[in-house]
Amino acid sequence: MITLVLLATPGAGPWAGAEHGPDRPGSGAALTRPGSQVIARVRHGKTPRARADEHGRYLSGATAKFPSISGNLGYQMMRIDGGPDGDAYTEFRVISHWESLDAIRAYAGEDIRRSHDLPRDHGFLVDMEPCVRNHQLRISAVRP
Repeated sequence: MITLVLLATPGAGPWAGAEHGPDRPGSGAALTRPGSQVIARVRHGKTPRARADEHGRYLSGATAKFPSISGNLGYQMMRIDGGPDGDAYTEFRVISHWESLDAIRAYAGEDIRRSHDLPRDHGFLVDMEPCVRNHQLRISAVRP
């Protein structure tokens, strides 16, 4: 498994001068925090399709706690029934947004590449992934 942690200076690199920003429709957190990075922590899991609804409810309850965690800026949960491994599975992806790598360390521990497993994950997930990915969010353009 490859873990990717991207750090860059806001306004530099291939996105410099891009047509995105706080004054553009649909712009989001990364560019409305001038001079501050936002880290998007991405976690993926796969569960048998027969348990997907139950796991989805469990995961929804767990992610609802994010706003109470210091340094957390928000989160998203995604679901796809079927996918690359076939119709027998449902995949979930949680993206949590953080103000810094230090905030992630305070939540997840010193090795921020390791997954922060939930108590019931072993009962739901197939082929548990030991690692997560932490990306620097460069553009967020979701319209309300």
